[in-house]
Amino acid sequence: MAELISTEVTDGILTITLNRPNALNSLNAAACFELSDIFDRFDQDDSQRVAIITGAGDKAFCAGHDLIEDFDEPMPETGWAGLSHRSGLNKPLIAAVNGFALGGGWELAMLCDVVVADPRASFGLPEPKVGFAALGGGARLLPHRVPYHIAMGLLLTGRSMPAEDAARLGLVNEVSAPGKVLETARQWADDMLSCAPLALQMSKQLALASADPASLREPLQKMEVELTNELIKSKDAWEGMAAFAEKRAPVWTGK
Repeated sequence: MAELISTEVTDGILTITLNRPNALNSLNAAACFELSDIFDRFDQDDSQRVAIITGAGDKAFCAGHDLIEDFDEPMPETGWAGLSHRSGLNKPLIAAVNGFALGGGWELAMLCDVVVADPRASFGLPEPKVGFAALGGGARLLPHRVPYHIAMGLLLTGRSMPAEDAARLGLVNEVSAPGKVLETARQWADDMLSCAPLALQMSKQLALASADPASLREPLQKMEVELTNELIKSKDAWEGMAAFAEKRAPVWTGK
């Protein structure tokens, strides 16, 4: 059985690869717990200074939550992908977005500090189209990354945008040459490795406290959990997942 997540450490850089290419690297609950353990070890290992997160294959970075497999299983305490409710991880995280970053996949990228993208990559939060919402950090974070109306236009339509548009809006640091996103991410990592480790960690610690203060983060994370539990019980969420699996248009009831 293939690993859900594969890892490799080279010269202080931890490369984390979401390894479900046949499912567009979507994450099930088991993969999220596995990621949580990986981030725990990364946080505690002083020899691992920077992490790069990417997807296997050339089609998808991550297509979000697996809608077919154990959709209603609980997440780890650290939240979606082992990151969305995590605090204290002050080492740099780089997303190397090699293809689709949809739903929880884009949320995972948003939870990183630097985002580089292949020109073929695209970004979107299509959860409402399947009866759900971007409660893995997307609805909480996006309005602080771009102007409110841009954020709401994306959150309320499920539309996607290409890498170049995401870069223009400041949601992507760099668009790589085609097929070179991992190499570009490693160049960013090398620049980080040339800096003092504690200086980077303290810079991130202060930046996170400024952009996402604990006084707001904790109640919003609690709200995410509450809303997730409520939506999972809704008829529309189960109708959305059934329609997705059956490749048909959903029939919404508002319940």
